[in-house]
Amino acid sequence: MRIKKFTGATMQDAVERLRQEFGPDAVILQTAQKRPWFFGRLGRKKYEVIGAVDPTFKSGGKAKKQERKPNNGNKMPDIDPAWTSSIQKLFQRLVNSDLPRDLAQQLLKDALSRLPREEWNDLNKVWNQLFSAVVEMLDTVEPWEFRGGQQVVALIGPTGVGKTTTIAKLAASFALIDKKKVGVVTVDTYRIAAAEQLKTYADIIGIPVRVAYSPGELKDALAKMQDRDLILIDTAGRSQNNRLQVGELKSYLEGLDVEIHLVISATTKQSDAKEIIEAFSLLEFDRLIITKLDETNAPGIVLYAAQNARAPIAFLTAGQGVPEDIEVADREKIAQLILGDF
Repeated sequence: MRIKKFTGATMQDAVERLRQEFGPDAVILQTAQKRPWFFGRLGRKKYEVIGAVDPTFKSGGKAKKQERKPNNGNKMPDIDPAWTSSIQKLFQRLVNSDLPRDLAQQLLKDALSRLPREEWNDLNKVWNQLFSAVVEMLDTVEPWEFRGGQQVVALIGPTGVGKTTTIAKLAASFALIDKKKVGVVTVDTYRIAAAEQLKTYADIIGIPVRVAYSPGELKDALAKMQDRDLILIDTAGRSQNNRLQVGELKSYLEGLDVEIHLVISATTKQSDAKEIIEAFSLLEFDRLIITKLDETNAPGIVLYAAQNARAPIAFLTAGQGVPEDIEVADREKIAQLILGDF
């Protein structure tokens, strides 16, 4: 086991130096932000990362994650007799990506309707039209431009979808890369060490964080962050089956000028995604964030969730890295993700 300390002008610099020397299998043991003392004066801030790597460990030896098999039922939809076996394979590709069969059929019929029947054997043209059909069905939205002043954003969703990590990614991205003044407030006082986890991230990034135990304390916390360009609110995970808890969450956000993002994991089953969207619609969310795309081989849930929520997708996450494993949702990239290569 090799252990070494890496420093940088920013946390991202320090982590990059760690990865350059130790490679992708490196483990971060500790992070710190320091200001050295030089001859009676404070020096410039620097960031430290202590990392480790086992030279005998090979990432290729990891057990392959079990592929989540989509449950689309046993009933097959009616297949157009004019469809060739190649077109049926395209249909099966959509189904294998965890799209409902009726939605997959709708997309393929849309694609074929754009071509004269004599061109249906040209799979390159069919695939291009299918790609366009998926892109047109998706709705995404650009990040905030902060032209209208302060932006307050709350992340809501069930437990285990990665809301707190996503908060950290957004905070780090806008604070360190876009140079915005960012603040974080957590109302997640149920989960053990949730506030401490956010405080650790906030200390590394260099932004303030406050804890609110009631709707009144949340309003007070927001009032004390009027100098921030962006305020991110972390909320406790709530089961879609417990409408009382979802209603309690609503009491925190009612009356606030806040943009609400529903966070859904890409590993969620279709039936669960539908129930989550229905339950959290009580809060009238504005946008979607899809997380954990690296943990599924069936990304069709992205399109399925967007269709059911009737809300634009704002961000996608894939991995635990802060802030690099988050990106602005892009329709063509999502379509490519769902369809794969031709």
